[in-house]
Amino acid sequence: MNDVSHIATSEQIDPASRENKRSPVLADILVRIEPTLTSAVGPTSSLVTRFRTLRNRLEHERFQLAVLGQFKRGKSTFINALLGGAVLPTGVVPLTAVATFIAWGPAPRVVVSFKGASRREEFRPQTTEEIRNALFRFVAEEGNPENRLGVERVDLFYPADILVDGTVIIDTPGVGSTLQHNTETALQVLPECDAVFFVISADPPITEVELEYLRRLKSKTPRIFFVLNKTDYLVQDEKRTVVGFLQKVLIEKSLVDGEPRVFCISAREGLAAKQNGNKQALQMSGVATLEEYLLRVLASEKNRWLEEAVQSKTTDILVQASTELDLRMRAMNMPIEQLTEKSEAFKDALRSIENERRVTRDLVVGEHRRLREALDSRIGNLRKATAAKLTAVIDASLSDTVPTAWEEAARRSISAAMQTEFDTVCEPFVNTFATDACAALHGCQDRVNALVDRVRQTAAQIFDVSLCPNAEHEVFELGEDPYWLTESNRMTLIPDPSRLIDRLLPASLRRPRLRARMIRQAEELIVRNAENLRWAILRGLDETFRKATAQFEERLDEAIGVTRNVIADALARRRDRSFEVQPELLSLSSANASLASLREELQGERLWPNTSVVAEIAEPDA
Repeated sequence: MNDVSHIATSEQIDPASRENKRSPVLADILVRIEPTLTSAVGPTSSLVTRFRTLRNRLEHERFQLAVLGQFKRGKSTFINALLGGAVLPTGVVPLTAVATFIAWGPAPRVVVSFKGASRREEFRPQTTEEIRNALFRFVAEEGNPENRLGVERVDLFYPADILVDGTVIIDTPGVGSTLQHNTETALQVLPECDAVFFVISADPPITEVELEYLRRLKSKTPRIFFVLNKTDYLVQDEKRTVVGFLQKVLIEKSLVDGEPRVFCISAREGLAAKQNGNKQALQMSGVATLEEYLLRVLASEKNRWLEEAVQSKTTDILVQASTELDLRMRAMNMPIEQLTEKSEAFKDALRSIENERRVTRDLVVGEHRRLREALDSRIGNLRKATAAKLTAVIDASLSDTVPTAWEEAARRSISAAMQTEFDTVCEPFVNTFATDACAALHGCQDRVNALVDRVRQTAAQIFDVSLCPNAEHEVFELGEDPYWLTESNRMTLIPDPSRLIDRLLPASLRRPRLRARMIRQAEELIVRNAENLRWAILRGLDETFRKATAQFEERLDEAIGVTRNVIADALARRRDRSFEVQPELLSLSSANASLASLREELQGERLWPNTSVVAEIAEPDA
């Protein structure tokens, strides 16, 4: 008979009943905010656009789950059990200071990003052993001591059921080992995480090193779940004792709020059960219970956490909208002579801002030119490297076959080598330019953000209104297909009638003629395919910079336009003798009051009922 321990329970609920549902309170407030915000600042305002984007973003967020633990607690084996395959390297040597982000993909793929955003490498392993070997080179201390290769992060795409719903598992270096840089790397990934699984084991249940790490961890993430691994070595009574001791220590040390969730598992047995297709053994290992929690309960928790973020960011938008209305009321209530002076002062300030805008434009053009030149250089290097490889292939095919089969063998070898070479090079080549373009444009975007802030600060100073907190700057995202390579290259050799003459020549003369012709045709084929690749990347590069430039100009124009339009509108209305100021001020004040009321409601309401979800720990029979 299974013994089920209920951890941190206050109300029994069905997790599936809340899965993928939204808070009705938040939904109601957001529905009422949109028309009020649109009416207050106008339908074309970026605040309205940001608000709508924020609502849509709820549907596309990924849930990122970090797995932390001290060295030799079975952290990698635990992740392997979740994935259903021994894909992560395990052993007696710790991992290096590199995090591995594991997301769903239709086929295994490993992407290695290096520090400095200068290059990426990609591998397409076919077996779990090949995946482990590819990862070992970059994430194991033995394969990459002290991260001498300068790896920033590793992304593994893998077709595991646990990842299908958008969950991303982050494998972090072991903490508390002799490698201090591992602990720091594990902490650095926490801002990207929505929750943490902290892996411990019963030998001993928890150490002072782990307690100290948890003290640092608690300030960075409020959602920590504990995995007690290697419980297959414990009998039932020992397991209860260890869980009780762990909970007692965590509570006494004030490392958790409330009673901690603890999952008792045997990662080793869970992995073996999945590999053997043994459902009963998987249930006995405790891994099945944890997965059910992850797939169903955390799915509903994710909605809660995402909505909390929407609540906060929507509040910022409403604050900024109120600041704009304050500016309008200030301008509308100002004597016309003073308003005219303020208008001239703003125009003077804009001259300096426009000079900086021109400098930023020049920087964007310069970065674009630099990347185009780098592309030409790299394409040239690619052509040389590929030509050298194909020459070696041709020589091998002409030496390993009989003379009558020379040409056919060479043609097959060239086609296969060409296809392999461009298939291998293409995606990393494109990804490198995507990374470089993002890095270049982010630098330019920082300058644009600074100019936008200057415009806002200038307006606030001139009109003596409160400046709302800096809005979250939008991050530039590189365009997706079809801006980058989507065409397939044709790998065929060019017909040459001179080969008919070769058949009449002896082998000693035929071989060098055939070699020269094959090298010439291979080089022509390399040029054609390299230019296809160059053209596809160049098209994407040009389109990306065009869109980014337009985006930069639009953001700055909008920031300037808000104040400029407020002044122009106020002046026009004040010069119209039939215009009555008081009704307009009442209308603006009413709109501002509505925004403030919605903001207070948004900040003050509880978005979810005060319930806590049951975490069931299914333990094997004693």
